[in-house]
Amino acid sequence: MAKMQCRDDEIFQRISLRAQEIVQDLDPQGLAIVAWSFATVGRKDEVLLQRIAEEARSKLDSFGVQNISNLVWANATLGLRADALHADLLRHSLARLDDFTTQELAIVNWAFTKLAYPVGDDWKAALRQRVLRLKEYAPSELSMIAWALATRGDYDPDLLAYIARRSMELMRSFTGQNLATIIWAIATISYKDDPSIDEFLRMALGAIIARAGEFQPLNIALISWGLAKLSFKAEAAFEAMCDAAVQQIDYFAPQNLVQLLWACGTAGYKHESFLRAAARVAKRTIEQFSSQHQSNFLWACARLNFKEDVELLRVVATAAQRKMHEGSPQHLSNIAWAASQLGPQHFQECLVAVLNETSRRIKEFDPPSIMMLSDSLYEANFGGGEIMQVLRGQVQRMGNELYEIFTTGLPRGTRGLCGHQELTEYQRRLRNLGLTTFGYEHTTSLFQQLQLCEGQPWQVAEAMAMPGWTTNARRTTVARRYSLRLGSRSLEDPGTIFTSAFASAQEDAQADFIVVWLGQGKADSPSIGRAGRSGDAECRAILATHEMLKKVKEEEGFSDVSGTLAFHTSGVPCLSCVGVATQFKRHYPKVSFCFTFMNRPLSEREESMTEASAVVPNVALAPKTPRRTRARSVRVSFDDQGKLGTRWLWRMSVTVYISKRGSERIHEDPIVIPWLENSLRPCAVKSTG
Repeated sequence: MAKMQCRDDEIFQRISLRAQEIVQDLDPQGLAIVAWSFATVGRKDEVLLQRIAEEARSKLDSFGVQNISNLVWANATLGLRADALHADLLRHSLARLDDFTTQELAIVNWAFTKLAYPVGDDWKAALRQRVLRLKEYAPSELSMIAWALATRGDYDPDLLAYIARRSMELMRSFTGQNLATIIWAIATISYKDDPSIDEFLRMALGAIIARAGEFQPLNIALISWGLAKLSFKAEAAFEAMCDAAVQQIDYFAPQNLVQLLWACGTAGYKHESFLRAAARVAKRTIEQFSSQHQSNFLWACARLNFKEDVELLRVVATAAQRKMHEGSPQHLSNIAWAASQLGPQHFQECLVAVLNETSRRIKEFDPPSIMMLSDSLYEANFGGGEIMQVLRGQVQRMGNELYEIFTTGLPRGTRGLCGHQELTEYQRRLRNLGLTTFGYEHTTSLFQQLQLCEGQPWQVAEAMAMPGWTTNARRTTVARRYSLRLGSRSLEDPGTIFTSAFASAQEDAQADFIVVWLGQGKADSPSIGRAGRSGDAECRAILATHEMLKKVKEEEGFSDVSGTLAFHTSGVPCLSCVGVATQFKRHYPKVSFCFTFMNRPLSEREESMTEASAVVPNVALAPKTPRRTRARSVRVSFDDQGKLGTRWLWRMSVTVYISKRGSERIHEDPIVIPWLENSLRPCAVKSTG
């Protein structure tokens, strides 16, 4: 009945009653199949499933691994958590993990995650080893493993890189949901800095561009959200997704519509047809938007400078007033910032409502929201009376605290020379401030106070013209130049580019200058493997300059350094990097240090993660799942003209390594068949199975 999607109430009610009568006579496969069947047709029969859970516990020693996966899948699908049963299932699964197929392994791990059942470190470690040993996965299995990893918040670079590599092999058979789930998982974990992730995303772009028209609205929303959060440059993909969205715009739920618009705003991609279509739908359905949807919608319009539709702005502003009490401090500050960019004249009553709500809930506001709200209202020339003075006063207090931290609170000397207590207190104070950056305007003022704006600055156009400079927000870029003198030795650097990269907590701790973890994002969790701030481009540039000077001082036997040093970075530096710059200035007081940066908009904060929840990967799991046969390794050669049938080649995962004869590999990239057939000369292609 379940396989045929028969959902007749009377039939299933009678089956349930009969199953409860004879539950003790059902063998493990029977128990699992009954539970699976009710889950497949979406019948949450708690009495029956409780009886099955009790009976299953007494018969677990006879359960096969497929029975285990079917039973736990049924519970997870219906959202029924039975801790005693699941503890037993977890224990049995852990003991027999090597018996699980890839499908059963993915399903069981997915189910425990969906049930929010605490699996513990033993399960995570054993699962990781088992996943890495297996080589053949279906797309749905890879997406389930990635989803579980991200949902639990486990930062495991090796495992995610492995999933990316396996995904590249199967890209041709990926559905929109598979692709969306894995991109969502990578973005949720904030895992950016592995070459295999770059390669996976590049290959995914081809699938997105070619097949965007086949994707459901949710898939389009999640893929765009993931690419934007990863700041992966993908204009062609955004164009394809926006084109596809226009064709099915009336089928977008408010959340998905806002996700795609937010992604376009974050990526800086403006698609006029999509914006007009989104505006039309928003005006019609604005009452279905939550306060969060409204604030993110306005935020994206402001980022894209989409303000021609005055009716839209006034409709959203009026609706936002009615739901102002539902909004978080971040949502209120987003609305204020958007109003300052889109035209305050359209938002006067809305801004009054923002101030009233802020006044009522000022204790709920975190430091970033306070600073952003104050700056936005000031930029909108909105007086606001006493509450504005309160906001500005709090920003001023944060500025005073930062100045004190970076002067009297700055540890004396380098890391090895300052005391442990002094170092710990500096790190604690900077973290406790609750800010990642101090904003564009206020950071400029802070730099002036800290004497970090001396000497000749970079011209923005000159810095951006340097080879290697990138405007991709996924990487921060710094241009450095200096003219220094150390004794009789002159040191010149006309221009060097530094880009951000992954750095570990251990690398933070080994740096001469004190690098402070600011705790942003899942990748920055205070555990082993978190992303360190010493990987920031600004920090890398300053530390590299310091290491160069240390080496020259040892060679020259002279420690007095003078001259000029200038940095220009592609975004507002984080407070950890401001601290590193201040330490450098203290260490080299005779060097005129000029630190400039590009202005990114005030509102760079990410939307709440609840706005980007991936669809839970599901599997139509048959009671008896046939095992797949192992693929055979094959060796293939091109003919004399370098040709091979396209039909056959499409069945393979092809990566081409282009090498100079007798030298190391110089290029590696996934390719597509037309390029392959038209460009390659005779060579051999080997599939490693």
